[in-house]
Amino acid sequence: MSETIIGVIIGGLIASIMPVITLISEHRRWKRETKLEYLKTERARLESTYEKTLTEFAEGMKKNFYSSNMTSDIEILFPKEISDKFWGFIADKDKSEEKCRNAYFELALAMKKSLKELDSQIRDTIEN
Repeated sequence: MSETIIGVIIGGLIASIMPVITLISEHRRWKRETKLEYLKTERARLESTYEKTLTEFAEGMKKNFYSSNMTSDIEILFPKEISDKFWGFIADKDKSEEKCRNAYFELALAMKKSLKELDSQIRDTIEN
């Protein structure tokens, strides 16, 4: 009789392992998919905001006026490297055409690097 009870207990344990393993694997898959969706959405949002900001920045250089919406986006939403380059340009008294072109290029380059980092995170999430 005791052998039967032990067999039932072992069989119950074996049967309960598969749902737990399935639950763990599904949770990991859901977590990865959620992260991937977030990264893709964040990349699309940043790319759109970067394009808008570069357009506004070019207009601002022509008029020597930068909108508060654009500057707050740069300060709050963008990576520190981008805001540092922007504020470095603003602090510089020399606003020659060459300096403006160089500042625009540096800002665009920093934005592309930021997007490239997100692309790397997306690729790593897909591969893992």
